[in-house]
Amino acid sequence: MDNNETEQIKNAPEKKNRKSGHKKVNKRKLRYGSVAAAITVVFVAAVVLINVLASQMTTRFGLKIDVTDKQLFEISDDTIDYLKTLEEEVDMSVMASEEELDNGGMYYKLVKEITQKYAINSDKIKLNFYDPEKNPQIVNKYKELYSDSIQAQDVVINCGSRIKVIPMTDLYEIGYDQSGQQKIKAITAEKVLTSAIMFVSNPNPPKVAILKVSSADTVSGSLSKLNTIYEANGYVVETVDPLTEDISEDYSLVVLPAPYNDLTQTVIDKLDAYLYNNGDLGKNLFYMASFEQRETPNLDAFIEEWGISVDPGYVKSSDSKKSVNVPIAGLGNYFSSPLGQIESVNDDNDKEIKLVNKTDVPLVVPFSRPLTALFDTDSDRETHVLVSVPESEVVNENNEVVDDQQTSHNAVVVGSKHVYKDSSKLSSNVIVSGTTYMFDYAITSVNEVNNQELLINISNHYSGKDEGITILSKSLELDSINISDAQASAIKYVVIVVLPVLIIAIGCVVFIRRKNR
Repeated sequence: MDNNETEQIKNAPEKKNRKSGHKKVNKRKLRYGSVAAAITVVFVAAVVLINVLASQMTTRFGLKIDVTDKQLFEISDDTIDYLKTLEEEVDMSVMASEEELDNGGMYYKLVKEITQKYAINSDKIKLNFYDPEKNPQIVNKYKELYSDSIQAQDVVINCGSRIKVIPMTDLYEIGYDQSGQQKIKAITAEKVLTSAIMFVSNPNPPKVAILKVSSADTVSGSLSKLNTIYEANGYVVETVDPLTEDISEDYSLVVLPAPYNDLTQTVIDKLDAYLYNNGDLGKNLFYMASFEQRETPNLDAFIEEWGISVDPGYVKSSDSKKSVNVPIAGLGNYFSSPLGQIESVNDDNDKEIKLVNKTDVPLVVPFSRPLTALFDTDSDRETHVLVSVPESEVVNENNEVVDDQQTSHNAVVVGSKHVYKDSSKLSSNVIVSGTTYMFDYAITSVNEVNNQELLINISNHYSGKDEGITILSKSLELDSINISDAQASAIKYVVIVVLPVLIIAIGCVVFIRRKNR
């Protein structure tokens, strides 16, 4: 064999072994296929890991999306900001297991979700869920502080020796539909829970006395929730009959709701003694008048000593653009009410008193008797206008104009008396509102007006209470959920089942195609 033949044999391509029937392994395809398989496995593992981490983050930090129209499962920024100010630990114990709440329907689930929001937003809130039958020692512990019985599904708020026990039914407002069937009208959970935390975390909550006087039925109906508003903002509220009981100096604020008839001189003397407070002053009277009152010469003379005259008739705006229709529960209908204007008032340190937080939200002043500030300053007394109704007129009870001058009329005025002791300025105050309907429970139950916030901020400032917050119920009167249970289940099925299967299927297709190249 010559050299040329030898070289041809060396360079000839290898022949397949036909007897064996095997193909030579394509290492390139194997390498790419292995990489594709590895990527698929890693991707699927990452999806599973993300789901696990998301579940853990949801449980630990509340990373959930509330798709309800009114954020039923959320707490407000005001509550979150308040929780950041807590200095003492607060125990929040739900007397139901997590499993029971998870399986009990939407409103049970809501209790779990909202209470968790409190714990998530404050390390001072210690949240626990207890089955009272399996944890009788917890119930017995709270019974040492609470004289009444603690039931299953109650929510117990405790701080030191102070305790509030809230039945789960208090976290909703029950009403009736047109057929007479019971239904849940509103969610009150945040309002009630925040109020309870405010109460137990304050070792010396301010006390309010609401005087029991004979008022018109419309006035009584309008102010029927007044005690609830004060309690929801951290006050202890008591009812006092001034005819038979003294007005204790323990009260930071006394509310006088539009007596239909005049006060006796005995009651006037009790009010005077309360405000004088043995010369130490520091007390406050909030008188809410009404155009429906009869003549009250004793009360009028007493109020005039504080620099305020409560005049007859009521204020009305002739400009429809400066009025809004509002529901007045005490009167059982909607009425056109003029818009009020908050006046700028400074405290003793020349700092402006913050009467409302949102100045762009309107304030309504329905049926207010016009008030006159009789003087600005007079010796040891002074007056300040807090709320007025600009460009308005005065009409009588028959809606006949008695003063058609389009001028500003006062609706809330405060009169103060001062005394100096050891270089400290001490003051008592008489706050007069020209109308009780300004604080009607239908008006103070909505976020669209500033009336409840005004009531609380006035009370807080003059009673010396720390700045509070105003939490309203979340109404369910309108369809407020943008996604149904069926839609939620469908979304859950797609995320948990369909997407992972689809990802695995795509990975398999890619792997097979690359393997067969």
